[in-house]
Amino acid sequence: MKVSIALGATAVIGVLVGASACSNPSGKSWAITYEVSDQGGGTLSEVSWADSPDRYEDKVVQREMAGPVGVPWKQDVVVTAGQKATVTAKPTGRLRLTCRILLDGTKELAKATAPDAGDPVTCEKVTDS
Repeated sequence: MKVSIALGATAVIGVLVGASACSNPSGKSWAITYEVSDQGGGTLSEVSWADSPDRYEDKVVQREMAGPVGVPWKQDVVVTAGQKATVTAKPTGRLRLTCRILLDGTKELAKATAPDAGDPVTCEKVTDS
């Protein structure tokens, strides 16, 4: 009798430890598409974006790509629910950039245009939880 109680307690502790290591146990995440464009094409000197490498963790990491990067630019990622989706692009030259964040490749969550030609542009949106 004492052995089965000890084994049962060990199993419960193991389950609790496993669950606490996972900050998003449901894995709820969003399929996000980042887009950066300019009417005339051109290149970016840098583009950075956020994604969630593990849909079961409540965090995003910043990724960065140094240029030259061709415009238009597009990246599909996964962002954990409740976390911020963000993209920032810096143009080479006098491009006037526009960025968008799309949900499932279709629904526009955010859109921004750089205030002036040559300025960077940033789009961001906290995903629904």
